[in-house]
Amino acid sequence: MPSPRKRSNNVRTAAIVGGSIVVVAVIALVLANLAFSGSGGDKTKPKHVANSAGLTLKIGSVGVQSAGPQPRVSSSVKQAVLDASQAYVDDAVLAPIEKGHVNLAYAKIFDRAVRGDASGRDRATLTEIRTGELKAPVTATATPVRLDGMGDQTGKLVLLAATFGVDVSGKGSSGPLKITRLAELTFAPEGGRWMVTAYRVGVKRTATAHTDSAVAGAGNGTVS
Repeated sequence: MPSPRKRSNNVRTAAIVGGSIVVVAVIALVLANLAFSGSGGDKTKPKHVANSAGLTLKIGSVGVQSAGPQPRVSSSVKQAVLDASQAYVDDAVLAPIEKGHVNLAYAKIFDRAVRGDASGRDRATLTEIRTGELKAPVTATATPVRLDGMGDQTGKLVLLAATFGVDVSGKGSSGPLKITRLAELTFAPEGGRWMVTAYRVGVKRTATAHTDSAVAGAGNGTVS
């Protein structure tokens, strides 16, 4: 499990619930559970879809814990987190297998506390840069995005985690390839934006001749 990283100043006083990193061996089970969660939840949609697979993330269930009064997760906050999660999928997961490279905007969703890890040591796990471009057509599906929030003693929302699974299928140079991902992106407000201040990601890539798995995490906050 990656060592915890220092959190951003704006959430230092939040009550933090520790969590263990995703175990890739049980990703399929977790994804199956997520697929059936959040039915009937918020139907907020992202403003755009920037991938040729037509994958559009949707909000599932929404829950909030608080050390004080129960905070409200506004529609604008839900939309901001959903758009950033969609951008992560478009820029980091689908762009490399559709275009052969990670989009330059990828790092912009992360705050300074974890941006270095997301762009450096964990880049190969958080993105599909090592997989490279696959032959068309590429198909992609996703579970509903579960939102788990945390409020401080004043009832202010200080953390919001987006948890979702993504399955991608395509054909590489050695034959069919299936990619299974489970991502938890924890957001905090910074400078008027909701930025990823912690993450836990597991990925499993299954090809004709081999299967490889990886996990990565940074930041010491989770609300799930």
